[in-house]
Amino acid sequence: MKTVVYGYGVMGKKVVNAVNEDNNLELVGVVSPVFDQDPGVASYKSLKEVKGDVEAIIDFSHPANLDDILSFALEHKVPVVLATTGFKDEDMKKIEDASKVIPIFQSYNTSYGVAMLNKMVREFTKEFFAHNYDVEILEAHHHRKIDAPSGTAKMLYDSAAMSIEGAHAVYDRESRHQARERNEIGMQSIRAGTIYGEHTVLYGGDDELIEIKHTALSRDIFAKGAVSAMNALLKKEAGLYDLSTLYE
Repeated sequence: MKTVVYGYGVMGKKVVNAVNEDNNLELVGVVSPVFDQDPGVASYKSLKEVKGDVEAIIDFSHPANLDDILSFALEHKVPVVLATTGFKDEDMKKIEDASKVIPIFQSYNTSYGVAMLNKMVREFTKEFFAHNYDVEILEAHHHRKIDAPSGTAKMLYDSAAMSIEGAHAVYDRESRHQARERNEIGMQSIRAGTIYGEHTVLYGGDDELIEIKHTALSRDIFAKGAVSAMNALLKKEAGLYDLSTLYE
Protein backbone atom coordinates (compact mmCIF):
# COMPACT_ATOMS: atom_id res chain seq x y z
CA MET A 1 0.00 0.00 0.00
CA LYS A 2 1.44 3.36 -1.04
CA THR A 3 2.02 5.23 2.22
CA VAL A 4 2.83 8.81 3.16
CA VAL A 5 4.37 9.64 6.54
CA TYR A 6 3.43 13.04 7.93
CA GLY A 7 6.11 14.48 10.21
CA TYR A 8 9.88 14.04 10.09
CA GLY A 9 11.04 14.65 13.62
CA VAL A 10 12.46 11.98 15.92
CA MET A 11 9.38 9.78 15.69
CA GLY A 12 8.71 10.53 12.03
CA LYS A 13 12.15 9.21 11.11
CA LYS A 14 11.48 6.03 13.08
CA VAL A 15 8.13 5.59 11.32
CA VAL A 16 9.83 6.03 7.93
CA ASN A 17 12.24 3.22 8.85
CA ALA A 18 9.38 1.02 10.09
CA VAL A 19 7.41 1.54 6.87
CA ASN A 20 10.48 0.71 4.78
CA GLU A 21 10.89 -2.54 6.72
CA ASP A 22 7.26 -3.59 6.28
CA ASN A 23 6.34 -5.96 3.46
CA ASN A 24 2.83 -4.57 3.00
CA LEU A 25 3.51 -0.83 2.95
CA GLU A 26 5.47 1.18 0.39
CA LEU A 27 6.81 4.60 1.40
CA VAL A 28 6.01 7.05 -1.42
CA GLY A 29 6.49 10.37 0.36
CA VAL A 30 7.15 12.31 3.55
CA VAL A 31 5.41 15.54 4.52
CA SER A 32 7.09 18.00 6.90
CA PRO A 33 7.61 21.78 7.12
CA VAL A 34 11.30 21.16 7.79
CA PHE A 35 13.74 18.46 6.68
CA ASP A 36 17.11 18.20 8.42
CA GLN A 37 18.08 15.27 6.19
CA ASP A 38 16.95 13.64 2.97
CA PRO A 39 14.20 11.06 3.68
CA GLY A 40 15.15 9.11 0.57
CA VAL A 41 11.76 9.60 -1.10
CA ALA A 42 9.71 12.52 -2.37
CA SER A 43 9.36 15.26 0.25
CA TYR A 44 6.57 17.82 0.59
CA LYS A 45 5.58 20.66 2.91
CA SER A 46 1.87 19.86 2.58
CA LEU A 47 -0.29 17.01 1.35
CA LYS A 48 -1.64 19.45 -1.26
CA GLU A 49 1.73 19.12 -3.01
CA VAL A 50 1.71 15.32 -3.13
CA LYS A 51 1.90 13.82 -6.59
CA GLY A 52 0.86 10.28 -7.45
CA ASP A 53 -1.33 7.73 -5.71
CA VAL A 54 -1.54 7.58 -1.93
CA GLU A 55 -3.35 4.72 -0.17
CA ALA A 56 -2.48 5.36 3.49
CA ILE A 57 -1.30 8.17 5.79
CA ILE A 58 0.58 7.78 9.09
CA ASP A 59 0.81 10.98 11.11
CA PHE A 60 3.40 11.73 13.81
CA SER A 61 3.48 15.50 13.52
CA HIS A 62 1.45 18.29 15.17
CA PRO A 63 -2.27 19.01 15.71
CA ALA A 64 -1.92 22.08 13.47
CA ASN A 65 -1.64 19.70 10.49
CA LEU A 66 -4.95 17.95 11.13
CA ASP A 67 -6.99 19.93 8.59
CA ASP A 68 -4.45 19.23 5.84
CA ILE A 69 -4.50 15.52 6.68
CA LEU A 70 -8.26 15.09 6.94
CA SER A 71 -8.96 17.17 3.85
CA PHE A 72 -6.63 15.00 1.74
CA ALA A 73 -7.79 11.75 3.31
CA LEU A 74 -11.47 12.52 2.76
CA GLU A 75 -10.90 13.61 -0.82
CA HIS A 76 -8.93 10.48 -1.68
CA LYS A 77 -10.76 8.10 0.69
CA VAL A 78 -7.62 6.79 2.39
CA PRO A 79 -7.21 5.43 5.95
CA VAL A 80 -5.29 7.48 8.51
CA VAL A 81 -3.25 6.59 11.59
CA LEU A 82 -3.13 9.62 13.89
CA ALA A 83 -0.40 9.20 16.51
CA THR A 84 0.04 12.91 17.18
CA THR A 85 -0.55 14.14 20.73
CA GLY A 86 -2.35 17.25 21.97
CA PHE A 87 -5.64 17.19 20.07
CA LYS A 88 -8.28 19.52 21.51
CA ASP A 89 -12.01 18.76 21.75
CA GLU A 90 -12.70 20.56 18.47
CA ASP A 91 -9.98 18.49 16.79
CA MET A 92 -11.53 15.27 18.07
CA LYS A 93 -14.89 16.39 16.68
CA LYS A 94 -13.30 16.79 13.23
CA ILE A 95 -11.72 13.35 13.55
CA GLU A 96 -15.02 11.76 14.59
CA ASP A 97 -16.85 13.41 11.69
CA ALA A 98 -14.21 12.24 9.18
CA SER A 99 -14.32 8.69 10.57
CA LYS A 100 -17.89 8.39 9.31
CA VAL A 101 -16.41 8.34 5.82
CA ILE A 102 -12.94 6.77 6.23
CA PRO A 103 -11.26 4.44 8.77
CA ILE A 104 -9.18 6.36 11.31
CA PHE A 105 -7.01 5.06 14.13
CA GLN A 106 -6.32 7.68 16.81
CA SER A 107 -4.23 6.92 19.86
CA TYR A 108 -1.50 8.54 21.91
CA ASN A 109 0.04 5.09 22.33
CA THR A 110 0.45 2.92 19.23
CA SER A 111 2.22 -0.06 20.82
CA TYR A 112 0.78 -3.44 19.79
CA GLY A 113 1.94 -4.83 23.14
CA VAL A 114 -0.13 -2.23 24.99
CA ALA A 115 -3.13 -3.23 22.87
CA MET A 116 -2.66 -6.83 24.01
CA LEU A 117 -2.21 -5.71 27.63
CA ASN A 118 -5.49 -3.82 27.39
CA LYS A 119 -7.21 -6.87 25.91
CA MET A 120 -6.00 -9.01 28.82
CA VAL A 121 -7.27 -6.46 31.34
CA ARG A 122 -10.69 -6.45 29.70
CA GLU A 123 -10.81 -10.24 29.78
CA PHE A 124 -9.33 -10.96 33.22
CA THR A 125 -10.66 -8.23 35.50
CA LYS A 126 -14.20 -9.56 35.78
CA GLU A 127 -13.06 -12.95 37.08
CA PHE A 128 -10.40 -11.52 39.39
CA PHE A 129 -12.85 -9.04 40.89
CA ALA A 130 -15.46 -11.76 41.35
CA HIS A 131 -12.89 -13.62 43.46
CA ASN A 132 -12.26 -10.58 45.70
CA TYR A 133 -9.06 -9.30 44.11
CA ASP A 134 -8.27 -5.59 44.33
CA VAL A 135 -7.20 -3.73 41.18
CA GLU A 136 -4.38 -1.18 41.05
CA ILE A 137 -2.88 0.53 38.00
CA LEU A 138 0.67 1.90 38.13
CA GLU A 139 2.40 3.86 35.39
CA ALA A 140 5.88 5.36 35.10
CA HIS A 141 7.29 7.82 32.57
CA HIS A 142 10.22 10.18 32.07
CA HIS A 143 10.48 13.34 34.16
CA ARG A 144 9.54 15.58 31.21
CA LYS A 145 6.03 14.15 30.88
CA ILE A 146 3.49 16.72 32.02
CA ASP A 147 0.17 14.87 32.31
CA ALA A 148 -0.64 12.23 34.93
CA PRO A 149 -1.97 9.64 34.85
CA SER A 150 -0.99 8.77 31.31
CA GLY A 151 -3.56 8.34 28.57
CA THR A 152 -2.68 4.65 28.44
CA ALA A 153 -3.33 4.28 32.19
CA LYS A 154 -6.72 5.91 31.69
CA MET A 155 -7.48 3.43 28.90
CA LEU A 156 -6.52 0.52 31.17
CA TYR A 157 -8.73 1.97 33.90
CA ASP A 158 -11.69 2.17 31.51
CA SER A 159 -11.15 -1.46 30.50
CA ALA A 160 -10.96 -2.64 34.11
CA ALA A 161 -13.92 -0.50 35.19
CA MET A 162 -16.16 -2.23 32.64
CA SER A 163 -16.16 -5.27 34.95
CA ILE A 164 -16.63 -3.46 38.28
CA GLU A 165 -20.02 -2.03 39.14
CA GLY A 166 -19.65 1.45 40.61
CA ALA A 167 -15.94 1.55 39.83
CA HIS A 168 -14.16 4.78 40.68
CA ALA A 169 -10.55 5.87 40.55
CA VAL A 170 -8.53 6.81 43.61
CA TYR A 171 -5.43 8.91 42.95
CA ASP A 172 -4.39 10.06 46.42
CA ARG A 173 -4.65 8.08 49.65
CA GLU A 174 -2.90 10.60 51.88
CA SER A 175 -6.09 12.51 52.69
CA ARG A 176 -8.56 9.59 52.72
CA HIS A 177 -7.87 8.01 56.14
CA GLN A 178 -10.07 5.00 55.43
CA ALA A 179 -9.76 1.42 54.32
CA ARG A 180 -9.78 0.60 50.64
CA GLU A 181 -13.28 0.34 49.16
CA ARG A 182 -14.26 -2.78 47.30
CA ASN A 183 -14.99 -1.13 43.95
CA GLU A 184 -12.16 1.39 43.77
CA ILE A 185 -9.28 1.20 41.31
CA GLY A 186 -6.03 2.76 42.49
CA MET A 187 -4.15 4.93 39.99
CA GLN A 188 -0.49 5.69 40.73
CA SER A 189 2.00 7.71 38.64
CA ILE A 190 5.79 7.91 38.73
CA ARG A 191 7.86 10.53 36.90
CA ALA A 192 11.60 9.87 36.91
CA GLY A 193 14.64 9.82 34.68
CA THR A 194 14.22 8.74 31.07
CA ILE A 195 11.61 6.00 31.46
CA TYR A 196 9.97 5.50 28.06
CA GLY A 197 6.84 4.06 29.63
CA GLU A 198 5.81 1.33 32.03
CA HIS A 199 2.25 0.25 32.76
CA THR A 200 1.35 -2.36 35.36
CA VAL A 201 -2.06 -3.71 36.31
CA LEU A 202 -1.87 -5.39 39.70
CA TYR A 203 -4.50 -7.80 41.02
CA GLY A 204 -4.18 -8.26 44.78
CA GLY A 205 -5.85 -11.23 46.42
CA ASP A 206 -5.46 -12.98 49.77
CA ASP A 207 -1.78 -13.90 50.11
CA GLU A 208 -0.99 -13.48 46.42
CA LEU A 209 -0.36 -10.83 43.78
CA ILE A 210 -0.68 -11.07 40.01
CA GLU A 211 0.89 -8.38 37.82
CA ILE A 212 0.44 -7.80 34.12
CA LYS A 213 3.08 -5.36 32.91
CA HIS A 214 4.20 -3.66 29.71
CA THR A 215 7.56 -1.93 29.50
CA ALA A 216 8.64 0.20 26.54
CA LEU A 217 12.38 -0.26 26.01
CA SER A 218 12.65 2.30 23.20
CA ARG A 219 10.54 4.64 21.07
CA ASP A 220 10.88 2.19 18.19
CA ILE A 221 7.90 0.20 19.47
CA PHE A 222 5.62 3.17 18.84
CA ALA A 223 6.80 3.49 15.25
CA LYS A 224 6.40 -0.25 14.64
CA GLY A 225 3.05 -0.08 16.41
CA ALA A 226 1.88 2.67 14.05
CA VAL A 227 2.74 0.43 11.10
CA SER A 228 0.91 -2.51 12.71
CA ALA A 229 -2.05 -0.22 13.30
CA MET A 230 -2.12 0.80 9.64
CA ASN A 231 -2.01 -2.81 8.49
CA ALA A 232 -4.96 -3.58 10.78
CA LEU A 233 -6.80 -0.42 9.71
CA LEU A 234 -6.57 -1.39 6.03
CA LYS A 235 -8.97 -4.24 6.79
CA LYS A 236 -11.52 -2.04 8.56
CA GLU A 237 -14.63 -0.23 7.42
CA ALA A 238 -15.07 3.50 8.03
CA GLY A 239 -15.02 4.29 11.74
CA LEU A 240 -12.92 5.63 14.59
CA TYR A 241 -10.66 3.04 16.20
CA ASP A 242 -8.27 3.01 19.18
CA LEU A 243 -6.18 0.35 20.91
CA SER A 244 -9.31 -1.07 22.52
CA THR A 245 -11.07 -1.72 19.21
CA LEU A 246 -8.54 -1.94 16.39
CA TYR A 247 -7.32 -5.49 17.00
CA GLU A 248 -10.69 -7.10 17.79
